[in-house]
Amino acid sequence: MFIVDLVRKLPIVKVTRNRQITIPSEISKIVGIREGDFVEITVRGDEIIVKKVKSLEELAGSWKDIDENELSKIIKARWKTWSGSA
Repeated sequence: MFIVDLVRKLPIVKVTRNRQITIPSEISKIVGIREGDFVEITVRGDEIIVKKVKSLEELAGSWKDIDENELSKIIKARWKTWSGSA
């Protein structure tokens, strides 16, 4: 019931000249998005889906027996992709 009520009450936000939007505070609190966090943008048909990317701190302890050198390589490669310098 809560999800249905939330969907009905979602505010409409305006896209700025630079195609930016502001995530309303009540939504960012529910999802746990804070200033400086990364989000993943996906397009499905005519919908834009925004998902929070979990930080390493949030993932801490969820990967057991992982090779730290391999993890470092993966992170560096991902940052290149995110920053557009790939």
